[in-house]
Amino acid sequence: MAWAVFRRETNWSRPNCKFSFNAKPKAEPQCFPHDFVDYAVSKGWAVKVPPPRRKEKQKG
Repeated sequence: MAWAVFRRETNWSRPNCKFSFNAKPKAEPQCFPHDFVDYAVSKGWAVKVPPPRRKEKQKG
């Protein structure tokens, strides 16, 4: 899975496959399959970002 921030609504279907994906524009990173994120980035509709880090549990 890949992470990206989407600038506009993006719809995409895998060729010869029943699966399709939809992303709404948000300021927060979203997680989708690599091929969908690569398509959105190639069109200029999204920007790849590194995956968010897990929050550490507070000790005590």
